[in-house]
Amino acid sequence: MQTRRRIGFAMMVFMLTIGALVCRLAWIQLIKGPELTRRAVAQWMREIPVEPKRGIIYDSKGNELAISASADTVVALPAQIPKEKAPEIAAELARILNKNAEDVLKTITQKKAAVYVARKVDPEVAREIRELALPGITFTEESRRYYPYGNLASQVLGFAGVDSQGLYGLELQYDEYLRGKRGYLQYPTDNQGQEIPNATPTYVPPQPGYNIHLTIDQVIQHIVERELDNLMVMHNAESVTAIVMDPNTGKILAMANRPDFDPNNYMAAVEEYGSQSVWQNQAISGGFEPGSTFKVVTATAGLEKGVVREDSVYYDKGYEVVAGHRIHCWRRTGHGQETFLQVMQNSCNPGFIDVGMKLGADTMLEYLQKFGFGQKTGIDLPGEAVGVMFNKVGPVELATLSFGQGPSVTPIQQAAAMAAIANGGKLMQPYVVERITDQDGNIIEQREPRVVQQVTSPEIAQRVALMLESVVAEGGGRNAYIPGFRVAGKTGTAQVPKPGGGYYPDKYIASFSGFAPVDDPKIVVFIAVHNPRGKYGYYGSQVAGPAFKSMAEDILYYLDVRPQSEATSGKVQAIEVPDLVGMTSTEALERLRDTGLNIRIDGQGAKILDQTPRAGVKVPPGSTVIVHMGEKPPSAGEPVQVPNVIGLSLRDASVKLSAVGLQVQAVGSGIAISQSPAPGTVIPAGSMVRVEFKP
Repeated sequence: MQTRRRIGFAMMVFMLTIGALVCRLAWIQLIKGPELTRRAVAQWMREIPVEPKRGIIYDSKGNELAISASADTVVALPAQIPKEKAPEIAAELARILNKNAEDVLKTITQKKAAVYVARKVDPEVAREIRELALPGITFTEESRRYYPYGNLASQVLGFAGVDSQGLYGLELQYDEYLRGKRGYLQYPTDNQGQEIPNATPTYVPPQPGYNIHLTIDQVIQHIVERELDNLMVMHNAESVTAIVMDPNTGKILAMANRPDFDPNNYMAAVEEYGSQSVWQNQAISGGFEPGSTFKVVTATAGLEKGVVREDSVYYDKGYEVVAGHRIHCWRRTGHGQETFLQVMQNSCNPGFIDVGMKLGADTMLEYLQKFGFGQKTGIDLPGEAVGVMFNKVGPVELATLSFGQGPSVTPIQQAAAMAAIANGGKLMQPYVVERITDQDGNIIEQREPRVVQQVTSPEIAQRVALMLESVVAEGGGRNAYIPGFRVAGKTGTAQVPKPGGGYYPDKYIASFSGFAPVDDPKIVVFIAVHNPRGKYGYYGSQVAGPAFKSMAEDILYYLDVRPQSEATSGKVQAIEVPDLVGMTSTEALERLRDTGLNIRIDGQGAKILDQTPRAGVKVPPGSTVIVHMGEKPPSAGEPVQVPNVIGLSLRDASVKLSAVGLQVQAVGSGIAISQSPAPGTVIPAGSMVRVEFKP
């Protein structure tokens, strides 16, 4: 009996032991198996990552704006590099890669399975290294980001880093879609890390990223950037920004800034400009006081609330006194009696102050919010700014707010607000990515137009649009007129605020915001020129208005929008050139601003001595009047220095000589090729200077 108990106990212990072993084996095999397998494979398998190709960025017509090309990366496998040959291998690599040999030696002798020696090298470099067949040196394929059109839309596209990670712009915003999934190359090794001969490596291919299709049209983008380059040169501007938007959908057709950069070599611009700010997209992040383009908000609120009509009469005496502060119109003498339509055409600040005061602070702030100011538009780009509104609106703040001085807004907010007037009162959310697709063209995401809110009624929007059309047809926006098209828009000229308060007396932001055609708007264009310092003035009508015309005209023809007959398109009559002789440059700027003509200032001096064309001549809208500055001519006999007139026309040479009290004896016609006395010679005022001209 006792023996049976012992046998039974022994059997029980045996069975428990067997059960425990089975459980342990099951735990190791089933539960811990995958992890142990990975750890075992990691001990005898070496893995080299293979980067995926980033997705392609297309424009709206399928043109490739950003692509990824294959590039070889040099990889060292330290365990497979013979120690005695390491210095020799490092020297060869350093020679080809133009690197320091000691640095390369440290890299290839690290205690790691694999290390990068040089990433994304040129094909010629990779071929030369391959031909050497260096032991322990291999290659992996990576992708190098390439932007075929260079600077085009650089601040919108952004750029990707050496690890193919998005760093700026759309490359950053849509990085999770563009990046793809990494693959790898595995091969077995022995316990010393040496590759096993005749072993079959495992290759897991990478999965390329998704492609994104933009609303931006490459041709329209080219047109815009061409004009921005012209603005920078013609007006010696600090920076310029432009946006072209479809007012009916919110699609951004073009967006550009100057200065810009080449995303293929994005660090070069930082070295040139000394700051990474050149990478920033000022169209969505740059804040500035809008000036008169902001008057669209005041006009909309005034018409909708019934405090003013187009034919309401206002008398402008040149200023309004608000809470003891005298706030002037740009024309100090005032415009006299004018209707509200003329207040808009003349961009009369006191007239808008009157409307703002009748509306009150609460109503003005309500409409600011309706138009989307003081909040992000939600555009699908990184770095969008909110803008700055008044924390407290007193009488003076309300007055300046009514004509666009005080608040800070962004260009994209301005474009979206004008689009709301163009499309019948709907504030649309702007966007730049229309859809995302995989490599087979299957749609992953599709963007649809989104109405943020109804800003105003279609009737009020149409009335404001017609007022803005009259600004271009008859008011200060005449330089934006496009023959054959109905154009609406508003100019803006804002002083630049100082950091500590107040405004710079000689720094301005000239802008224009408009759309066309008025009866069926296809495009909204916003342009801002920061601190124009050229000879053509600084008013929005003289700087941004002509640029709008050049951009919009080419874009409309490209979109196959045909001009209407002159009879139905609000044809503008020729403008009579005013007499500017004797005026200062500031007086001439203001006088021409009122007519819608441009100005170019030649020479130096306090007064205008002559002008081209002469006063009374009728010229088309947008023409340039050249004024020749100088001092009062010296008295006869007074010693003067002969100026250099070589290369000038007969007219220009005459103006330049007469400015210092000298007469010209012209021989021939065309361009001056010689003169006597020579430039710099001191002779009595009233003397004759012989100048020879040739065609």
